[in-house]
Amino acid sequence: MLPHSEEKRRRAYELWRMGKKKSVISRELGVDYDTLLIWIKRFSVEGEAGIRLRYERCGRKSVTDDPVRKRAIELRQQHADWGADYIRLHLQREFPQSKIVQSNQIRIWLRKAGLMAKKTRLPQGSNDWVTRPLQRVQVDAKEQLKTADGKPCCYLNFIDEHTGAELDAFVFPPCPD
Repeated sequence: MLPHSEEKRRRAYELWRMGKKKSVISRELGVDYDTLLIWIKRFSVEGEAGIRLRYERCGRKSVTDDPVRKRAIELRQQHADWGADYIRLHLQREFPQSKIVQSNQIRIWLRKAGLMAKKTRLPQGSNDWVTRPLQRVQVDAKEQLKTADGKPCCYLNFIDEHTGAELDAFVFPPCPD
C-alpha cells in the first residue's frame, strides 16, 4: 500500500481550514475517514507542518542495548560451537535488567558479523547432489482423504527433484490391507 502524497495531504489541510465536513473531504480525496481524522489531529497541533511525510518513523526500531549485541558477538567468537539459544541464556544471566531479544535476532546479528552461516534446506554436502532431470524423484503419498462426494481415497504424486516439476499425480481408492 502506497502512502498518500504530500499534495493530497495539503489539499486535505486546505479543505479542513475552509471548514468542509470531514466526510466530504474523505470522499472527495478518496482517503479513508480514520486516516483523515489522524491527519486533522496532526494539523490542529502542528498546523501546516503536519502535512510533511515522516518516513524516518517507518520500520522497526531496535530496542536492544548495544552492549547486549556486542556481548553476543563476543560470546560466539569465544565459543564457536555455541548456538544462538545458548548465547541467549548467557545474555539473560549477564544482563538481568535488560530485555533480551529472541534467538532469531541473535542469529541475524551473528550472520551479519560473519560468525554464522545461513542455513539452507538442501542436504549437507555438495550443492550438485542432483545434477540432471529424473536423477532423483520424490514420491509423496497422502492417505485417508475424502473426495467431494465423501468417498475415501488416496493421493500419490511424483516430483523431479532437479527441476521441481510435478511428473505425475493421481487419486485412487484405498486398497484393503
